[in-house]
Amino acid sequence: MMIFNKLNTCFLVLPIAIAISACNQPKAKPSPVSKDITKTTVQVAGKKDSVFNNPQKNYGPATVADPCVKCLLQVIQESKSFKDNTANLSAQDINYTVNWVKASDPSVKPDTSNKTNAVRVDVKKTEDGEDKKLCSYVYNNTDGTMYLINAQNKMEHAVSSITPELLKKIRNSCYWGVASGK
Repeated sequence: MMIFNKLNTCFLVLPIAIAISACNQPKAKPSPVSKDITKTTVQVAGKKDSVFNNPQKNYGPATVADPCVKCLLQVIQESKSFKDNTANLSAQDINYTVNWVKASDPSVKPDTSNKTNAVRVDVKKTEDGEDKKLCSYVYNNTDGTMYLINAQNKMEHAVSSITPELLKKIRNSCYWGVASGK
């Protein structure tokens, strides 16, 4: 009976010890391709665009994925509001800041929690060495809609020129086809 208790204890303690040691292993962090992870160059419709991706580096090397950035820029650049705001500018004068936000309050700066449900794109022009915001967009993954942001940082209205097919393409590019509220 004594041997049975020792074996029973051994079989109970051994898996617990293995589980604890497995959970305490140091996790390898992915390293960025470049030392400056805030600037990404993407090619959209044959043109190079400079994208400032996650400017506060709140996520370390985890930024908005390249396919998401490319898809968002393609859709935004075809919208009437983008064309109206950038009509007199060359592509070299325009840059973008892309970041995860909470869609309920797009004025919130890049979010450090893991509960984001939207991607914000700020379209800017460089003027006298400084960025001047031209317009901003938020893709809200909860309701599957792209919104134009007004001067008071509030969601003004849904961008009407964006079709359901394009919204689905954004969802698949930015959220990897994860099911959501819509």
